[in-house]
Amino acid sequence: MRFSITTACVFAFAFLSTAVKADSYADAIKEFCDGLEVTAPAENDVFVAGQNATVTVTRVPNSHEKTITGLDLYSVDSSGNPKYVQNTWVGQYQLNTQASISDDIPSSVSAGFYYYRVWVTNMINGQHGPDCIKTSRTFKVTTGSHTNDAGFTYYAQSLDDINYYKPEFAKGCFGLSVQSPQEGSTFKQGDFVSLVLNRDSASQTDSLTNIQIYKAVDGANNDESVEPVWSGSEALTNIFTYKNQIQIPADKLDPNAYYYYKLDVASQVRGETCSFQSGAFKITA
Repeated sequence: MRFSITTACVFAFAFLSTAVKADSYADAIKEFCDGLEVTAPAENDVFVAGQNATVTVTRVPNSHEKTITGLDLYSVDSSGNPKYVQNTWVGQYQLNTQASISDDIPSSVSAGFYYYRVWVTNMINGQHGPDCIKTSRTFKVTTGSHTNDAGFTYYAQSLDDINYYKPEFAKGCFGLSVQSPQEGSTFKQGDFVSLVLNRDSASQTDSLTNIQIYKAVDGANNDESVEPVWSGSEALTNIFTYKNQIQIPADKLDPNAYYYYKLDVASQVRGETCSFQSGAFKITA
């Protein structure tokens, strides 16, 4: 199903002038997709590879007829990159207020975090309108389990092992990297620096809310914020660029120190905020 995102966009743009009164494509998608939520699998669900999972989608009813048309299964690798596993279901399942689809997780997958992307198609006058893509919470998959006589279940991988299950991934903090500035760069005070973010289309990151420059101090917990750059709310595209003029206060400027940008990003997971940072760089007078 992932290949049809271009088709979905074409349909969405085609209907902009006749189906909705919107100032932009984003406004149109919001009108069609607000009120949709994937409620299962849930945050604390654990599955063994090969086990059955139930995907549940809910909606707040409005005037747009909606149909579930596909499920894609994704994993999150150890570096925080979303990985397409496979399309697990294609069909036509009408969505009124709630719909559930049963799916078998492939028996060949490895342990880690996984999530579903659900394709919901809007029907307009009997025609295919914009597609909405919603994701489930990440859930844990293990390669095996054993339940003893006392009813306690043990898994092949410890559910607390961060080599498989990094806590930040459960908050939707993955699929985003800061491409620039790069590690080891040097800038002068007053230089304009391009902050470039690369967001995977399957990421659960949502919007940029804050940018600051930090000065690295021995021990990450001691790093010092030296320049507030920007705050607000800006939806993230797959490539996002922000240009900043470096203006470090004189008493915070040290040509031997390393600095980096720290970014706060709102997650698609309700109530969660992620932090990302650029490579470390030096600043000279």
